[in-house]
Amino acid sequence: MYMDAAAMCCLGFGFLYVFSKYYVWGGVGLNFFICGFGFLWALPLKAIVHAIFEGEFHKLQINMTELTTNCHITAAVLISFGAFYGFTSPSQLLLVCLLEPFFMLINEHVVVKLLHVADAGGSLIVHMFGAFFGIAINIALNIKPKKLPEEHRTTSYMSDFGAMIGSIVLWVFWPSFNGALLYNDQTLQGRVLLNTYLAICASCAAAFATSSLAHRGRFEMIEIQNATLAGGVIIGMICPFQIDPWVSVLIGGIGGVGSSFGYAIYIFLERLGITDSAAVQMLHGLPGLFGGIFAAFAVLANNDNYLLFLQ
Repeated sequence: MYMDAAAMCCLGFGFLYVFSKYYVWGGVGLNFFICGFGFLWALPLKAIVHAIFEGEFHKLQINMTELTTNCHITAAVLISFGAFYGFTSPSQLLLVCLLEPFFMLINEHVVVKLLHVADAGGSLIVHMFGAFFGIAINIALNIKPKKLPEEHRTTSYMSDFGAMIGSIVLWVFWPSFNGALLYNDQTLQGRVLLNTYLAICASCAAAFATSSLAHRGRFEMIEIQNATLAGGVIIGMICPFQIDPWVSVLIGGIGGVGSSFGYAIYIFLERLGITDSAAVQMLHGLPGLFGGIFAAFAVLANNDNYLLFLQ
């Protein structure tokens, strides 16, 4: 499971960010740097954050669980990177890599430990946090859409082809990402894989259908590259629950349709002067938010699922 999560970070996000023909090498290269630095920096940060809340330092035992959580932490930074992709210098990116994992771990501790929110797939603590943190960085740095020349927004056949490879890598490994930390319970992990598999298949089919209907028989590549994956995000919180297969399919389908139409949010943000280079709100922000809403309804419908997962 660690290898699958690492492959998602290094290969999936790396190729997904080559959609702009002017930033192909930056998308792959800087993504690689974030992975290498993030995987390492997350280890001491965990000890620091633990000491902040517990009042004393403890040695961190490095095992497969810690290595896998490093991938989740780094994934949040990679998601934020997609929001300001093409606007920041390497030194600014290094500062983000130093600070964001710290805030992400504090947010995770508050959400999971203090509020007792179950979020196995990271819909809130990874995807939504990373997407909104990236927008916050754009606002803080006063990055405006008008600062990006129009020709730099264009894609090419090969850049879209590379981004589709990234989407496919993410699509294949997403069930493993959602269930990576549940390897001690094969039954629970199997349920996570099944629910995520059904949801992400549904979002893939729904995204293609929605894009075709919205564009009169043609596919919009930015929608296909993002909305096909929305099912993996939106099912993240609810994937460990005992739900019927049709529920997973329905949630994934809603994610695919909603993410496709979420492109309107991308345009709306630009009109407000807010930049979102890789449209991370389409894939991570909105699906993560709706994933939390669906999980709340699932808990209200059957609280036993939530209690069983916490045990």
